[in-house]
Amino acid sequence: MMKLSVVPDNFKDRDPRNLLYHFPSMPVVKYAKIMQEYCFFKQLKVAEEMAHKLGFILVPFDCMNWQRKKNFSSDRKVKIGRNSYFMMKLNELTKSENAKLRSYVDELREKAI
Repeated sequence: MMKLSVVPDNFKDRDPRNLLYHFPSMPVVKYAKIMQEYCFFKQLKVAEEMAHKLGFILVPFDCMNWQRKKNFSSDRKVKIGRNSYFMMKLNELTKSENAKLRSYVDELREKAI
């Protein structure tokens, strides 16, 4: 299967759980935002592993047309936080969805670097 992951490769490198021990005067709001982002990507990683075991990949809602979203059943829908994803097979993607997914993954990798 192709390596199209919607999870950044290095999100586990920046585990914020021990930050408060090392920096006890860290602002609470900043720590909460960092922890929220980490938990989101951790949940997304679990959902992606589940989808891969079933033979699917995760496609963000932003990469799909609204008419195609209505055609697929809701049992393939995965909602994590405020973001929604569809579990789809690679051969079910249209050319535009495939291009949007690749640009989404490339943008995510550039952002992580």
